[in-house]
Amino acid sequence: MLDLKKNLQFAIESAKLAGNFLSENYSKELDVVMDEGRDIKLKVDQEAEKIITNFLSSRSNIPIMGEEFGASKELEGDFWLIDPLDGTSNFFRNIPICAVSVALIQKNIPVIGVINDFLNQKLYFATKGGGAFCNEEIIKTSSVTKKNKGTLVTGIPARESYTEEDFRDIISQFQDWKKVRMIGSATIANILVATGSADMYREDGIFFWDIAAGSVIVQEAGGLARISNFQDDYRVDAEFTNGNF
Repeated sequence: MLDLKKNLQFAIESAKLAGNFLSENYSKELDVVMDEGRDIKLKVDQEAEKIITNFLSSRSNIPIMGEEFGASKELEGDFWLIDPLDGTSNFFRNIPICAVSVALIQKNIPVIGVINDFLNQKLYFATKGGGAFCNEEIIKTSSVTKKNKGTLVTGIPARESYTEEDFRDIISQFQDWKKVRMIGSATIANILVATGSADMYREDGIFFWDIAAGSVIVQEAGGLARISNFQDDYRVDAEFTNGNF
């Protein structure tokens, strides 16, 4: 049986190590390893993932799946799921909206979530059934009950092209909300819902590693996290709310 408390500490320490490394490299000249279409990868992404995987593998026998290098072994049952730098484009352009994300998955359900908003010195974490926290302080979702009073946070997943229908669907989601925000980082968008700054996060075709940690934190903060439409490339549809929608 998983020891959630022990593994939470492993996740926190690994996210801190990666966050420290990324903070040291923020605003520096960065090596680009891939820049195609609307996607970009940096060498620091890969290096941050190695920091996390090396730490976790030294303390745990649980398989690891990372955005940059894939799976360390067959993913059967429990596994770590890592996004070493969510918001790479923001990081590259010195927009301080990005984070390290580490989650532990049990039977395809996230049970531990850690998000290190390292540029703002805020560490968010939660375990299933254990509440949600930011730097040891309890966090809670908002009490907003009407969309015309609320804020939706969303994004447009990186694709080579989009159809007019894609954008019609996106715009149709916007109509009912008082405000809509796109910030370029799903993990930080999730945190906005968990802390009550926004009321819903919704994005179709997002990668599982972008939202796995956030799903635990949102739910433990009093919200609802719906993840559906799992695809072979690890894309999913995600809708996280304050619990009132």
